[in-house]
Amino acid sequence: MTERSYGYIVLITLIVFLALGAASSILQNLFADRIAQGYLMEYCLSTGAVQMVLSLLVIWIMKRNHLFYKDEFTNKGLWKGLKLGWLAYIFAVLLFTLNYIGQDKTLFVVSPNPLHVLIVLFSALTTGFLEETLVRGFVLNAINVKLLGVKDGTKKAMLWSSAIFALAHFFNLVMNPNFLPVFANVIQAFMIGLYLAAIYVLSKNLIAPSIVHGLIDFASFIFYAILSPEALSKMMSSTQAGASGSTTTATFLVQIAITVPFLIAALLMMRNVERKVPGEVT
Repeated sequence: MTERSYGYIVLITLIVFLALGAASSILQNLFADRIAQGYLMEYCLSTGAVQMVLSLLVIWIMKRNHLFYKDEFTNKGLWKGLKLGWLAYIFAVLLFTLNYIGQDKTLFVVSPNPLHVLIVLFSALTTGFLEETLVRGFVLNAINVKLLGVKDGTKKAMLWSSAIFALAHFFNLVMNPNFLPVFANVIQAFMIGLYLAAIYVLSKNLIAPSIVHGLIDFASFIFYAILSPEALSKMMSSTQAGASGSTTTATFLVQIAITVPFLIAALLMMRNVERKVPGEVT
């Protein structure tokens, strides 16, 4: 095991998030015309590919720091982790349903292209895999190693890694200067992040929280595949315009309230968390 400083852990996290942000910006410029027309598949597919490359980079960093535990990338504990994700499945279904109900049904394509659905699923799952590999696989484990001799060290590592994950979402201010919705996203990221950390530690499997995370994102990403290009074009335009708009306190509180169940579930799950002993390194 290699014990790293907190500065090193935060630096690696920032570098990966900055790399992802830079790649996303480049891809947005590259496909700007297509995105403006409501055709997002090239962007989603390219983003997914970038996220896979960054995931491999994170795994390499984990191996360099003796934090890559091969059993956590197998089916061992996978089913247990997926069962622990039950709340996320309910949340994803409700999120999709509410967004679907709120849309004009004439905006949907008559017959969604299965390939487009697979592309957005790929993009969502690679998002989950990258962020879980980075935040749970690297950050949580690196902090856990530092706190091996500390009482409730693993629980503290879960909290600290979730906090770092949440604070990294302040990078969204670059794309959206409106502070309140970004701050809401930061709080949501902490609560959901702690829930995903609990799934990871209890299942001893990193694939499970990656899938759960990806399915939460897929509940929103799916609309890129089922809305018409005209509807997506208007949506992208309104999103850009909304970045400079205002968010009410009521909206902010609703955004927080809908993710509070994740925090409650995480805290209940943490009661069963014992010290996480580093597994077999490869």
